[in-house]
Amino acid sequence: MFNFDTEHSKLNSILENPPILRLPSEILDHCWSYLRRRDLFQVSGVSRVFWYTSRSRIFQSLNVTLPSPAVPPLNQNLVRRSTNKAPKMLERAATRITSFYSDPSASELWDMVQDWTVSTAPAIRNSMFFFARSQEKNLASRSVDAIFPFLTCSRNLRSLELVRVNLGRQQWIIIECLPALDTLRLISCFFPPSSHLERPLKLKELAIAGDNFGPRSIEERLVSVLCNPTYLQKLTLIDFLITHTVLAVLSSMAPFPHLTYLSIFVTSPSRDHFFRFLATIPALATLRIFPWSANITPPHPLPPLSSLRSYDGYPNLLSYIVPGRPVDCVCLVLMMVTTDDDRPDYAIHTELVSTVRDISRSTVPVRKLAIEYFLPTLDNLAAIAKHLPDLHRLDLGLISGPPPLTPEEIITLSDSNSEFDLDHTGEPLDTVDTMQGLLSCLAEGRAPLPPKLVTLRLSHSLMGNEDIQCAEGVKQRKLIRCLHDKYPTLREVEMGGCRWWREGVYWSREILEFEET
Repeated sequence: MFNFDTEHSKLNSILENPPILRLPSEILDHCWSYLRRRDLFQVSGVSRVFWYTSRSRIFQSLNVTLPSPAVPPLNQNLVRRSTNKAPKMLERAATRITSFYSDPSASELWDMVQDWTVSTAPAIRNSMFFFARSQEKNLASRSVDAIFPFLTCSRNLRSLELVRVNLGRQQWIIIECLPALDTLRLISCFFPPSSHLERPLKLKELAIAGDNFGPRSIEERLVSVLCNPTYLQKLTLIDFLITHTVLAVLSSMAPFPHLTYLSIFVTSPSRDHFFRFLATIPALATLRIFPWSANITPPHPLPPLSSLRSYDGYPNLLSYIVPGRPVDCVCLVLMMVTTDDDRPDYAIHTELVSTVRDISRSTVPVRKLAIEYFLPTLDNLAAIAKHLPDLHRLDLGLISGPPPLTPEEIITLSDSNSEFDLDHTGEPLDTVDTMQGLLSCLAEGRAPLPPKLVTLRLSHSLMGNEDIQCAEGVKQRKLIRCLHDKYPTLREVEMGGCRWWREGVYWSREILEFEET
């Protein structure tokens, strides 16, 4: 017999304490890891359980953008309006930070903050407006001075990113007082002379990056403060203006026994410093030569680098780096700088077959290969399939070659030279529709892939060609099935904004959306 009171009581119990609220906090935290920050704010307002399990992710990072007044050209009224507006923006930013760190009930949240980003907005500058530029400089200083002291309130702060910040002595003192800080990223920052500290920081990760808009420089002593050989594990140097100075100092310092990752921008004058510094990194596992670096080669034999597993850079240096070392991941940029002056020239590396042979001389099977500015010819694809049979992942950033010869041109060449041989193995597979044409050639068996390939990703190195996104899904599915028949281990194919993946024998299609998280 149905008991209404009993069932009503069960329903109320479920409504008051639904099953999802009884899940372990670890599972809920894992669920929240898939959400964007703005979605986490929505989730936190659903219930008390959701609030307590999501707040650590909400307050894990703080981003503060400080005003830098715009200076529009040829309009004094706009200049006056922009410089009057900026202090109000600063006041609002400072008020919010002050309110957060002045509330005793929020003290538990302070310790949840692990990442800070402080950036000043870029300004439009014009040499005509000296008054506005002076005001901008003063405002930037006041912005940093108002916000920076609050860094010390987050005792568990581990990562700090500073963008376009003028780092005076007061800022360095505050940075030194952060007990848990192990990661520091300095993006287009300014380093006033004699403003730093004398005691080296204990950073595990350091990134110094910036453009070539200056003037911007760094003192040698500050380099030794930031780069502590005892602790440093990951180093990124891609600041166009100060990397040469940093490399000169690093090449004369003690060895870095724990440094495993190096991403660097190298110019021709920095070549010798770079290779000397390389000799001080015995545990290096990942080496990345930043694009637009000079096309350098070592003047002397390289150090053993017996722990190197990944190389990302130009082909010419690869022939000195990969052979004889346990490298299983290679990323190649085939567009190289041919000069190193104020107006550099660029050229596409065309000897890919010999480069692939060098890659195959690694002491371990190469599992991952990525190539930017790849010209899809039968020669290039056959070389990859032949010399890298253990490849599991292949990423190709495609470019188109020159237009093919017309029949009339072929006849003319044939008549003019009896020894003329029509060898198409070095010509692009499809010059009109590169990505779709390449996929068709692969599916039809006219071009080979490594036999153990699991993931194939195709994209365009040059923007403006998105042909594959408009292709019909039915046609793509047929091509993917043909590929799978020829390469049974294949599980994922990505083409521009479209991704196919396999579970069992069934393939699914996904349209990729690239949006900020």
